[in-house]
Amino acid sequence: MFDFSFDLGTLVPSLLLALLAVVLPMLFRRIADGFLRRTKSHMASWLHILLESYVFPLAMILRVFLFLLAISMLPLVFVTDAKFQNVLDVGSDLLVIFFLGLGSWRAAPVSRLLLHSAENRLDLQTHQTMGHFFENIFHALVVVFTGIAALDRLGVPVSGLLTGAGVAGLAVSLAAQSTLSNLIAGITLVLEHPFGIGDYVVFGDYEGTVEDISFRSTRIRTPDNVVITIENSKVAAEYIQNCDCRTSRLWSFTIGLTYDTPREKLERLTTDLTGLLLAQPDVKENGVSVTLDKFNDYSIDLLCRVYITKTSLRDYLQVKNRLNLLILDKVRADDCEFAFPTTTLDMPKS
Repeated sequence: MFDFSFDLGTLVPSLLLALLAVVLPMLFRRIADGFLRRTKSHMASWLHILLESYVFPLAMILRVFLFLLAISMLPLVFVTDAKFQNVLDVGSDLLVIFFLGLGSWRAAPVSRLLLHSAENRLDLQTHQTMGHFFENIFHALVVVFTGIAALDRLGVPVSGLLTGAGVAGLAVSLAAQSTLSNLIAGITLVLEHPFGIGDYVVFGDYEGTVEDISFRSTRIRTPDNVVITIENSKVAAEYIQNCDCRTSRLWSFTIGLTYDTPREKLERLTTDLTGLLLAQPDVKENGVSVTLDKFNDYSIDLLCRVYITKTSLRDYLQVKNRLNLLILDKVRADDCEFAFPTTTLDMPKS
């Protein structure tokens, strides 16, 4: 049994240290944040990012040490117990490792500085995509090294694990061929940047807005608001259509007219439709053609090709809706009729 008898006066140092553990980190953060704000314009970008990232972790490490010191000064018998001291030391060391890893994690924007030498040759979306990809790599390395440091402090033979990993490397590489292939494909996609985050793309049977590009996969959100994750190796193997790179959308459709429509009406309707479409603000200049295409089984077909300047799907559909209504009115105004499948039966006279 532990002896909990002590003089209350001996608690004063521990209480003072506990109070300092609460107040000093807050004061440290306030002073550090103010200093960084004032010196940001006079400091290198990488240095400012590093200092700003470690302000909170260093404040928490200071709090851990002060609480540890406060506990060690408690006038209790079990505080001097070797097992308790060992648990306390290991726990505090793990917290320090965690907060140092947290600071490194928050410093990931430093990896974006690698792109500064090439930023004049990269557009904004490409810069954003590559920066996000490098941050993912940076985060993965931080997790790996922080985990190794924590395992080593817990007494796990990390060197033995690394040696065993080397021995089992062949088996792991065979099992991880798919992961390695996806990683290489992901790096290729980032370097060649056929699309970026926020682009509307088509990969084979899938299409949607790109939300993320990671080591293994690319995540897109479809027009139905469904998130689809596709392996990078499959993305790289497809014909990639980046819809945001186009300046207009082609709208091709057919108008079927009845066979009793006179030639004069056909010519007038063709001319009127061309003028109507060219007059629209959302139609590309010289991007309209209306021609008599073919004589179908039950209709005379006019082929209409219109280039619409609205490239987003929602705006494009709204323009189509408005133009369809105008076309409907124009066909009726020119006294023409839409054709539909009909069948004529000749009944023999009895």
